[in-house]
Amino acid sequence: MTVAVNGPVAVNRAHTAETVAALISSPDGAVWVSEGGFIAGVIRCTVISPEPIATELGWYASDGSGLRLLKTFEKWATDKGARLIQMSTGAEGIDLSRLGYRLAERAWVK
Repeated sequence: MTVAVNGPVAVNRAHTAETVAALISSPDGAVWVSEGGFIAGVIRCTVISPEPIATELGWYASDGSGLRLLKTFEKWATDKGARLIQMSTGAEGIDLSRLGYRLAERAWVK
């Protein structure tokens, strides 16, 4: 996963473990794991609305389980009453529009 992240900050294994443990124990968080991947997320509201949003916090699969993990996350989000499901990809990540998603905003880092 560390190689796949290749992002603007380094992966901190201890922080990742703490965050995943907190998500697993939270009624508003969830984590699913496959042989070579995972998806993790949380139900939250935004600063502009109290409506629940399912926010993916991490999604990685090297074993072909990515779509299955995503579908499981979507079902959980729907069951939790999420108004929207928010996914993120890297700058060169896959286009999720074929799965019914639309681009709503872009994240810029400095």
